[in-house]
Amino acid sequence: MSLLFKRRLPVFFCGLLLVLLVLSFSAPALAAPSLSWHTDTVYYDSHGRIVIEGYFFNNGSRTVTWVNRFDVQVYFRQAGTDWWQQAAASYYDLNVYLNPGDSLRWTFRITNVSYSYFDYWNVRWNVNYQYQ
Repeated sequence: MSLLFKRRLPVFFCGLLLVLLVLSFSAPALAAPSLSWHTDTVYYDSHGRIVIEGYFFNNGSRTVTWVNRFDVQVYFRQAGTDWWQQAAASYYDLNVYLNPGDSLRWTFRITNVSYSYFDYWNVRWNVNYQYQ
């Protein structure tokens, strides 16, 4: 073997190892599940319930097959005041089936809430779901 070949052999193997590490760490990231919720509007209906309209969006690369639990918290604020939590609820066993890149519109209603005037709303959420 030539001296030049002996010096480049460790560099080649280090480069090869680096490429393999990058590929092995990026492969699971490419197959990551991810489900998000986007709120369009919040309002009171004629029965005094808080209505939350929005949609689930599968922004991952795995199919979402079911929502086990969806927790939602609604915060209100009037001009010149701080935020306060107006309502919270948990919803179980939602029949949500979404392929990657798909969305599904959904409406949630929260009962037994007192009416409060608000100028702004904020919805915080947490979702636990199944995927394949």
